[in-house]
Amino acid sequence: MADYIQKQAHYLAASIKDMDIKEGIVIGYAASFGTLDADRDIIMQGAFSKTIKEQGPKSTQPRIKHLLNHNTSQPIGNPLSLMEDANGLLYESKVGTNAIAVDFLKMVDSGLITEHSIGYSTVRKTVVNPDADWREQTTQLHELKLFEFSSLTAWGANQYTPLIGVKSLKTVEDRIANLIKAIAGGTFTDTTFIFLQDELLFLQKAFKDITTHAATAPEPDIEAQIKAAFQLFNLKK
Repeated sequence: MADYIQKQAHYLAASIKDMDIKEGIVIGYAASFGTLDADRDIIMQGAFSKTIKEQGPKSTQPRIKHLLNHNTSQPIGNPLSLMEDANGLLYESKVGTNAIAVDFLKMVDSGLITEHSIGYSTVRKTVVNPDADWREQTTQLHELKLFEFSSLTAWGANQYTPLIGVKSLKTVEDRIANLIKAIAGGTFTDTTFIFLQDELLFLQKAFKDITTHAATAPEPDIEAQIKAAFQLFNLKK
């Protein structure tokens, strides 16, 4: 069996489809079909059909988990259904009542969580152009064994590493705006507030780096909003 792999659900940026906070139900896409990712892999429709049948929520031995950031100590929901459609792997989960799960719902509602990633091993694949340079190859993933799918607090399994490739100042500004709003009006646990502050600090640096690289000064209102958010955070501790 191939090694355990984590892969972001590329090109399904708005992968939260629906949610019911009162009932604690979240619906979204855990993976997408037919899209080339950064590893030059393409998940093919049907790749999850066997694993869903054998270990999905409606199987005799349900074992697929819904986690936060691939952290096995942070389960956030009990998958109620997993199914494939034309776009990808669609899930419906009942979110738990533990603190991290409650914070997860609040982060979804605040627009801080929009993407997903999967943890799996490859059962069957086809390498296209196997004799070519790796940059000319693609790998079609025909069958995967799914262990878990994760909701992500940012753009990847490691919430900070994707920023290395961020070129758009607008992307960082939008994320900062969502974080400021969440810190100002949120009722998260202390652990989540600290996590949000850490990400805001990192984004502040990324914002400065991008504006410096572009030979422009950071917008004064953004800098002021960030400082105000830190002050609010200190008051809430």
